[in-house]
Amino acid sequence: MRIRSVLIGSIAATATIVLSATAASASVNIDPTTGIGFIGKGNVQNALGYNNAALQKAVDSKSLAFTYKQSTSQSLSQDVTQVGSQVGSQIGVQSGTQTGTQVATQVIAQDLTCTFTNGNGTKTFHRDGVRSGERTGTRTASHVGTREGARDASRAGTRTGSRAGVLTGSVSYALDVDARKANQYTGFIVNGWQGAPSYEAGDTRWNSPTSFGDWSFGDWSFGSWSFGSWSFGDWSFADYQFEPVDNVLWGEWDAAPGENPADCLRSANADKITALSNVITPGAITDGPVTDGAITNGAITPNLVTGGTITEGATTYGDIQTGVRTPAGPAQLFVNGKAL
Repeated sequence: MRIRSVLIGSIAATATIVLSATAASASVNIDPTTGIGFIGKGNVQNALGYNNAALQKAVDSKSLAFTYKQSTSQSLSQDVTQVGSQVGSQIGVQSGTQTGTQVATQVIAQDLTCTFTNGNGTKTFHRDGVRSGERTGTRTASHVGTREGARDASRAGTRTGSRAGVLTGSVSYALDVDARKANQYTGFIVNGWQGAPSYEAGDTRWNSPTSFGDWSFGDWSFGSWSFGSWSFGDWSFADYQFEPVDNVLWGEWDAAPGENPADCLRSANADKITALSNVITPGAITDGPVTDGAITNGAITPNLVTGGTITEGATTYGDIQTGVRTPAGPAQLFVNGKAL
């Protein structure tokens, strides 16, 4: 007689599992890989509390169901991605040029000498004056600035190994069982698993993410530069451009009483003068203040960016990759829900 029952368990181990019973005729010898083996009559009777008649009745009515259960474990892995952000600061140097004008005054001396042929002798005259001037110049400048920036980042990791999970459950099979008897049944020949396994997952446990790669950063997004004061070099001036002699502010002539410098310069006396010297001598220049002009900004030369602390953001988990289920505990055979 053939009896079909359902076996619930995991993917079975390859070694033969032998379960012994207390009765003299009791023995269980099942290969969990194939589901082929023998279950002794005494094992079934002990488990169910049946006598021979009750067992015979159960066999005849096909009410015996053999099941098989085994806990399993399963490794898991999962790709993870974490976002982050980083602030940074950057120093830059900007060059510039500035124009300026400077005023000055210059003292002027005039010495006039003439010798007359009419017996009037030689006359000498002297006077001092002052005149204004102006010059233009340029100077270079530089100043240091800073600007703040931010950039986004991401990094990839996995849960392989450090985030192993465990699944436990059972797999269901169908059994072909041939009753074997002489004068009465002595046991059951199990002809093998039938049907696909049925797996029931247990709790999943993960460790914290630890296996991250390096951060991958996007481009910096900077704000405006904030510059300090200009640091100027020395002025480079052109020569002063002074007013002509006609515009000199002269002082009084230094002359003897009754003498007039015009006597030397009057055209009517030209034929009476044998020697004439009229020398104007520029003197010392007194610099005045410089009037600063506009600064023309030059190019900004950025230096390296100094990155700040990375602020870690949310972590996104990918699909779970499952490993092979392996036995995690002893296998157990049941008849009508009672352990053999």
